[in-house]
Amino acid sequence: MRTTKIGAVLVALLVVASMGVAAFGAGPSTFESTQEEVAPGDVDQADEVYVYESGDAVLVYEEDHSDDPDAQALAGSFGLETQTGLMHALYTADFSEMDEDGAEELGMTGDMSMHMTPDVVASSADLTFYDMEDSEDLETFDFSADIEQTSSSASSNIDFTFVESTDNWVEQEQSVDLEATTETTATTFSSSGTMTAETGNEMAAQEFGGMELRLTQDGDSYDLEVSEERTVYQPQAWESEEAAKQSLEDQYRQQAIMLGGQVDVTLESHSFDDSGQMPTVDLEYTVRFDGIQTQVQEMIAAELQNDPELDLDQNEAQALADRLASLEIDEVYLSAEASGTQVNAEWNVEFSNYDEVVLGVVEIADSLDDVDDELADQFDEMQAVIEAQQAADLVQTTEMSLYAGERPDETFVEFSASMDTQNWGTYVSELEDRGVEQFAAETQFTMDAELVGDELQLTYDFESSEEAMLEQALAELETAIENDPYADDEMLTAIENFREADFEIAAMSMSATDEEMEFEAAMSFDDMTALDGVPFETDDGETITGVHAETEDGVTTFYITLEDYVGENADEAEVREKDQVGPDTEVHLPGEWDRDFPSIDEEAVQSYLEQVQDSESSSGIDTTTVLVGVAIVGGLFIAYRKFS
Repeated sequence: MRTTKIGAVLVALLVVASMGVAAFGAGPSTFESTQEEVAPGDVDQADEVYVYESGDAVLVYEEDHSDDPDAQALAGSFGLETQTGLMHALYTADFSEMDEDGAEELGMTGDMSMHMTPDVVASSADLTFYDMEDSEDLETFDFSADIEQTSSSASSNIDFTFVESTDNWVEQEQSVDLEATTETTATTFSSSGTMTAETGNEMAAQEFGGMELRLTQDGDSYDLEVSEERTVYQPQAWESEEAAKQSLEDQYRQQAIMLGGQVDVTLESHSFDDSGQMPTVDLEYTVRFDGIQTQVQEMIAAELQNDPELDLDQNEAQALADRLASLEIDEVYLSAEASGTQVNAEWNVEFSNYDEVVLGVVEIADSLDDVDDELADQFDEMQAVIEAQQAADLVQTTEMSLYAGERPDETFVEFSASMDTQNWGTYVSELEDRGVEQFAAETQFTMDAELVGDELQLTYDFESSEEAMLEQALAELETAIENDPYADDEMLTAIENFREADFEIAAMSMSATDEEMEFEAAMSFDDMTALDGVPFETDDGETITGVHAETEDGVTTFYITLEDYVGENADEAEVREKDQVGPDTEVHLPGEWDRDFPSIDEEAVQSYLEQVQDSESSSGIDTTTVLVGVAIVGGLFIAYRKFS
């Protein structure tokens, strides 16, 4: 399988990055509370140890990967230094040295990068996936997206086309062709559109008959106008005008009784036809409901006041009920008609005061006795967002089209959607005034994916930026932990330590060709020692201030730097008392050695971080994505701690 080689490469990278001081026995920390402690006798002994006059030391371990051709194909280095606050890894994989064709098994070429700062999360890629075994029947795949949200405007466009060769149980096309437009403001909602359903069977289409209805509201009254053709199964109930009116009154009276109101039915046109296979009746009539609004409000108020989970008196319950029942139906129009093998439908819906319903639901939820602080904050934020929309007179318009279905030999989907806004800049200002500006982070996102022959070509750019975005994500995480009865308080300590470490930037890039793959990642803290367990403490009290690894020709050499490993000017006997120094370990005392050890090139790493940051043209994801970024940064660190 293709994933076999991908997994082999990644596992090899993990092996190289994780061997480090795993055997050295780094003790557990907040980041790895489940790690088993390493007993002194289980600690791997170093191949060499180099001792400084100060008592500091560098332990050297060599791992031979000659029995693993995939790991042997890797070359590169890894480093972490608490003094510089840097972590850096750079590895390449030479596919020609693998047992199988690594490039073919990887199934991908191209470039990808991402970076994160306290205010930005961004990523970009230009990739080609080829020899896709699972897409042999895919004839067409084309996807594009362009989403932009700034402090002054917001818009989006998405297009998607999909055609797959399949053996379907249909003799001719069965499909849905739909077009719709939706417009929302802070107080109104409207939607209109058309739909054509191709049933592929005239008899099936004719079962839908024909129907046209319009519902409007006038204060406490509702008027329903209906024109319809029905297939009837009890002819005696519909063959005369009097019988038809009685049937309609019976039908709608039950609904009125349920809602505590009254109903009046006026039959304006009646035509009964029993000449076909099944009798049909054509009807035009109006139905007027009175007294429903008041009764609905009273029913809702009673339910709210009697709910044991709510703490509402009669006046509070009635006020909430009035708000929930304040939705006004300006118009609900729907028509459907069969024509041949098709059913054609059209609709138009217009509501007013729907914000009052939403705010009413928020108030009810906020009144629950057992609502936690995090959920209460979310309700407050939702209310602030709606109030900001009202103050800004925000208008959002969405247009959508969908054509999807089956033919005997294929399945297809064509979809497109676009969104635009009015008064967005004013809306963002109103959000900022209410302290919920995270709902309007500046984001940009573009993506194009297209199947060309048997290759899928994918490019994307995204960026999401907002002042103190990371801090907002950390605060959200803290709130979630504080409200989680099963969460460990040590996680709060870890977050605070992360905050004090003053994270600066993290970046990752990957490039793959037919011959090789290169992976590079780096991370920078202003004060890495503020992180819990840094400098790293081993179970026997040793302090690790740096870890480096170099892989070449199937061998990885690890360099573990320890502070005050032994006393000043220690002799060999004192050194050999350490658990990591065995009878076969070569001991090099001060003055007996002259060797340079690897270190992170600060200038080169900072240059790499700046290069990745500058090279991405960006677009967006929302604040939630920052949590993913935090997880990536934390994950790199946790992985290091766990395997070291």
